[in-house]
Order: sequence, then C-alpha cells, then structure tokens
Amino acid sequence: MYQDFGAVVSGNAVEFKLFFPDNAKDPHQYVHGGLPRIERIRVTGNFQSATGGTDWDYVNAPELVKTDHPNGMLYTFGIDNLADGFYQYKYFLAYEDGTSRWCGDPCAKYVATQQENAAFVIGGNTTNVDPIGRRLPFSELIIYELMIDDFTSGYREQAAPVDAIKEKIDYLVDLGINAIEFMPWTAWRGGEFSWGYNPFLFFAVENRYIEDPTAPLDRLYRLKTLFNELHRRNIHVIMDGVFNHVDAGLNPGRGFPYHWLYLDPNDSPYTGGFAGAGYFEELDYNNLCTQQFITDACKYWLDTYQIDGIRFDYTLGFHRPDEPEHGITKLIADLKDHLAQTGRNHVALMLEHLTDNRYQAIEDTHRIGASGCWYDRFLYDVPQQAIDGHINTKLVRVLDTGRDFAADKEPVTYIENHDHSTLVNRAGGKDRWWKAQVPMIALFTSPGAVLIHNGQEFGDDYWLPASGSGRVDPRPLHWERLDDGTGQRLLTLYRQLIRLRQTHPALRSHNFYPRQYDERMTAFNDQGYGVDESRDILIHHRWGAAENGELERFIIVLNASAYDHHVDVPLSTNGVWRDLLNDNDYQVDNYRLSHHLINSNWGKLFYRRE
Repeated sequence: MYQDFGAVVSGNAVEFKLFFPDNAKDPHQYVHGGLPRIERIRVTGNFQSATGGTDWDYVNAPELVKTDHPNGMLYTFGIDNLADGFYQYKYFLAYEDGTSRWCGDPCAKYVATQQENAAFVIGGNTTNVDPIGRRLPFSELIIYELMIDDFTSGYREQAAPVDAIKEKIDYLVDLGINAIEFMPWTAWRGGEFSWGYNPFLFFAVENRYIEDPTAPLDRLYRLKTLFNELHRRNIHVIMDGVFNHVDAGLNPGRGFPYHWLYLDPNDSPYTGGFAGAGYFEELDYNNLCTQQFITDACKYWLDTYQIDGIRFDYTLGFHRPDEPEHGITKLIADLKDHLAQTGRNHVALMLEHLTDNRYQAIEDTHRIGASGCWYDRFLYDVPQQAIDGHINTKLVRVLDTGRDFAADKEPVTYIENHDHSTLVNRAGGKDRWWKAQVPMIALFTSPGAVLIHNGQEFGDDYWLPASGSGRVDPRPLHWERLDDGTGQRLLTLYRQLIRLRQTHPALRSHNFYPRQYDERMTAFNDQGYGVDESRDILIHHRWGAAENGELERFIIVLNASAYDHHVDVPLSTNGVWRDLLNDNDYQVDNYRLSHHLINSNWGKLFYRRE
C-alpha cells in the first residue's frame, strides 16, 4: 500500500498521494495515536513555474483533495504535461488551530539534500532490475560489507558513487565474494556524511549516492543498473535496513515526515515507544499502520530492486518475545509469506540482535524465523585471543558456530565490521599483519554466512572510537595498500581461503568435534583435540558431504602463539591427507601425524575425501 503513495509519475504526469490512517474507519490501524487535525494541504515546489505559477509560492500552490480510503484518508492532486526534469517539492499544511508548517513526503522515492525536500523525476532513462540467475542458500554466502561513500571516495572523482562501484566489480569477482551487503542506502537527514543509521525516508535512496550533475534524471536508474550488473556477475545484493527507529529531527520541515505531519507529533501513530531501543525516535510497532508501513518499504526494495536479502539493524530494538504479532517477528513472517507467494527462495533475512547473551540471540533467531543472526562472539573472541597469542578453552565453543542453530538457520561470522577498529589495527598495525592470519583461517573454516568488511582483505588500518566524536567520520579505503607487500600477502590469503570454502561444502557443515568439551581443561582431550593452553594451539575436526555426496573430512590446527610448535596431530582415518593451506600431502598410518611442525601465527588445514 505505502509503496503506491508519494509522487506517482506516469509519463509526463505526476499525482501526489498522502495517506493518513484513521482508526474510526479501521480500528486496527492504531491503538496509540490520533488524527493529524489538518485543515488543508498544499503542494509547493519548483514545478509551479511549469504550470504557470511561481516556484515555492505556498500561498497559491495547488491544494490536495481529501478522499476516502478504507484505512483512513487520502489526499491527492495531479499535474499533467510536465517537461522532463528533477522536481523538488514539500507539503504546506494548515491546521485546525490556525497554525501552519512545511513537511516532507514520507513515501517519496527521491530526496534532494538541500532542505530535505522530497523529489520526483519526469523523463530520463528507465530499466527494470533482473533477479539473480541462481540465488544461493544463506550458508553459501561470502558477504562483502560495503560502505558506498568510503569504498568509492578515493577514486570516483566526479562520478556518482553507485556508478563508481561498477569499476570495482571485476576486483570483487576476483576476490571471490558472492554477495554485497551495502551499508544503509536509504536517505538520512542533513545531507552530511553518515553511515546511514539515522534514516528519515524509507523509500528513497540517499541522494549523494546517485546524483551526477551531468545526467540529473538518471538517479534511480543508476542504482538499478548497478544491481543488474552485480546480478549478471552472480553477486547477491543485500540491503542493510534500519527499521527500529527514525531520525525525526528537532523541527518541522525536516526529519521523518510522519512525525511532523501531525499537528501534535505525539499524536503520530508511527513514532513512539515500543521495545526501548534508545536510538533516535522509535517506530511504534504497537500500531498496524507502522507495521504495514515498514513491511511495504521492505517489499518495495525486494520487488522493485530484486534484492536478495535484508540485514535488519538492531532487531533487539523492535522485538518483544511474547508478542509475535508485532515488531520484527511479524515483519519477518509477512515478508516470508510474500516471498513464498512470489516464488522466491533463499532470500536472506538476517538479524543484528545485539545481546550479550549469544544463546538468547540464537533462540530469538528461531523464534523470529529469520535466516540467521550476526555472531558477535566470533568478532570479539577469535581475533583477540589470536592477537594476544593466548588461546583459552572457551574458544572451542566459539568456533562451534553451528551449535544450537537449527538446520535451516545460520550464524553470520566475521572478524571485522564497520562498528569496530579494523582487524589489522587491533593486531598492532600493518607491521604485525601476520597476527590476522589465524582469525582469517578460523573464519573461513567455520559454518555460517561469512562476512568481510571492505578493505579488510588488504589490511586497511584505522582505529574507531567506541562512541562520540570521530566515530562516524569518512574513512576512505586505502586502495594503494593493494600495491604493498602486506596488502598483497593478505589479499592472496583471502582469495585462497574464499576459494577453499567455496570448493568444500563440508567447511560450512554444522558438524564439529569436540562439541562437548570441558572448558576446565587446559590441554587436549584424550583424542588429541581441543586446546593446549600452554602452547596456544587449537585442534578441531569438521566433516560433511562434498558436492558429489562423498564424505569430506577436515582437521584444522591453529597456532596463535609467537613460536613454532611440534604437535601430535590426530587424524580421523588413515591414508593420504592433504594440507590445503600449505599444499602438502601426508601419509597417515596410525591415525596421527607425530611431532608435526605448526608455524607461529599460522595453521594447517588437513583434508581427506572418502
């Protein structure tokens, strides 16, 4: 429903449609909130001169006509015979108490940064987005987290950022990733640099990403052609969606329109408390109108742009475990039903469920019905223990990433993301780049959808404050590091590990030994697996079916210490085992390799197929 509102363009005509719910007509629309108490609405903008008026003359601007709607009231007005152009507009509202104000359009498909005006386009190029040829199961995804501004800043010059991304598609294909998770592309307030986690429009793309003054009408066309090219290259497109809060701003005319369109913003049924998220202005999922508004926004991106997944930001902020009819649980259920009806499989619906209790996050993932959730313990524990050179037995459970997840659910594992200092920085800088190797090996030999952050693959190095000033700042990727020794070593290893993971499905299997490991132990168990804390060595076993149905076995050995060690490596069967990391074969006759050398800050990946 909401995707059909806003400025609806057909040829050279536009019809403005602005909807308000009314629980007197549909009592399901809201339980908290009220009516906007509007006397009249005029639409004003730089289209007025094209119709014989004066641009931005709100006194003589055309008035929208109030019409009936089954769920409330709909205000509409149409204009014909507009010339091609990029047109900005706002609503000017007069209220029952005699006051008036400017407001944006909550369902606008375009936004102009200046004054946060809504916009529409007449003319320009158009295209449809084609779906990806074969959408992979969630467990097979190797996701590249990409911040559009930072990724392109160092080379795009005057090109629109989404156009500049196309220049790096060959690079991303060669790296081996098969999915891109774009940090939020929906419009945020103010037009200044942002990560995008302060949205105020949910149907519009941030203008700075799609604007090129040499072709001002082709803004959304650019995004669609990018997605088409990614799909043509078998790269999945995942949206980072912020749906628990909005940036309402402090004054009318700016910020989330459905907050300020109401005479008293406290009457807005779209904003208000729900689950205590604590960020900006919460969306009020107590109300069906809010639930439908966000569901329709998600459907818009899934249908119009044929995206292959959504990462839902901070889902703890709109989750009530005992209320499946509200919030993220209802949203996921409705989207899964919609996708099923339209015959789409393997669309990833993943949660960022920021709770310190990993078991709670997994349990909530099952309860909500999502594809999986971000697995924070991997980020915190695996790199830090490897960097410190002190592995403890609790890491066994962390590496058993598939544990407690249902067969159709997966963790999203990562050792770096946008929210933290880079892995190489945490390791001590590029002069200690080798400290990143053990976390890298652990990442690509563990179940789940793997995520790497842009620049991680060549050792980008920056510190990120946990909060406050200096956190959300531009950090252009240091592409020049691809040409130095450190960058080349890391990039080569990332490519190798990605290809190994793609070639061997068993590395994605939930099978793991030793699963029931006594964390009080400080040495290997009687089979030779687990952790030797005195030498900071970890050994575990994974297995599963190869693509042809044969059994694949892996024995993974990690040495996080600063010293080479000779280790008795247990092997589950006799015969020839290949070390895939170091390209060596070993004949095993007594179920182990005795006194085998494991180099410092490195590992072995023993492989056998039966």
